[in-house]
Amino acid sequence: MHLIMVGTIGVSETQEHRINELIDERDTGLNANGNKSKWSENKKAELEKLEFNKANPELPKTMRNELRKIHRSEKFNRNFPFTNKYLQKGIDQEREATAVLNNYIIQILEENVFLDDKTERLFNDYFQGEPDINPTRFKSKKCGFDTKCSWNLDTFPYPEDVLDAVYEYQNQTYMELTDSEIWITAYVLVNCTEYGLHNEKMKHFNALGMPGDADHRNWDELISKYKDVEKMMIFDYDRFIELNPYHQIEFTRSEWIEQDLNIPLKNRVVLKESKRNENVISEMRERVKIGREELVSLEEQTL
Repeated sequence: MHLIMVGTIGVSETQEHRINELIDERDTGLNANGNKSKWSENKKAELEKLEFNKANPELPKTMRNELRKIHRSEKFNRNFPFTNKYLQKGIDQEREATAVLNNYIIQILEENVFLDDKTERLFNDYFQGEPDINPTRFKSKKCGFDTKCSWNLDTFPYPEDVLDAVYEYQNQTYMELTDSEIWITAYVLVNCTEYGLHNEKMKHFNALGMPGDADHRNWDELISKYKDVEKMMIFDYDRFIELNPYHQIEFTRSEWIEQDLNIPLKNRVVLKESKRNENVISEMRERVKIGREELVSLEEQTL
C-alpha cells in the first residue's frame, strides 16, 4: 500500500495554491502581496503547465512502476520474489517474536492478554493482508499487533522514533480488514537463528583467510570476531542454547553472565501505535480504484 500511496496524482496542494495565485495575478494585475505586477510570458507558461498537469494527471513514478510489476506478475503468472537476511530472520523468528511479545505484555505491561499468532489471509473489496497476530482486546480496545524482528541491536529503534510510513499504511490496511481501532507495530529483539549466526561468523572466517589452529594469531583474532558476532545477535543466552544445543558458541555461560550481556525483557520490545484513520483509509480506497483503472489500461496495451 505504501508504494501505491506515495506521491501526488496531478498537482499538489501547493501547486493548486500557485495556480490560484497566478490566475488572480493575471486577472487583477496584482500579486499575492497586493502590489501591481506585470503579467509576463514566464508566468503565462508556468500557469499553462500547471493547468495542463491538473487536467492530465500522471501517476507518480513509484506507483506506476509497482502497478506495472503487478500487471506482469498477474498476466504472465510470475512472481518477483524479494528476500535478504533481515527479511528472512523475521520469517524464521516470527513465532519467537510473538512469544517474547507475550512475555513483555504480561510481565512488563502487566496486561492480562495472550496473543494468538494463528492467522489467515483476509480480503475485502479493496485490500488483502495476513496479520501476524489475530486482533484482541488490549487496553479496552480492539487491537492487532504486527511483529518486526530487528536484525541486531544496531537496527533496533528507540521508543521516540517515528513509525515508518510503510508500516503505517500496513497498519491502516489491517485495521480496515479486521475492523480494529488500533494496530501496534512491535519491534522485538529476538536471538538470531543458528543458521544466521553461522553465516555471519563465516564472513569473518573467510576474511581472515580461513585460519587453522596452527596460525595462533589469526585464530585468536577469529575467536574474538566470533564473540563480537554473538554479542550483537544473541540477547538471551539460555534461550539460544535451549533452541540450539549443538552450536559451538564461543562464550561460556559464566562469561556471558559475568559480562552482563543478556538484554532485559523490558528493553527488548518497542511498541509503535497506529490509530484507525478513516480519511487515510478512504484515500487508500481511491488509490486502489485508480490503480485498477491503470491495470486495465496496461492490459489493453498488451492485447
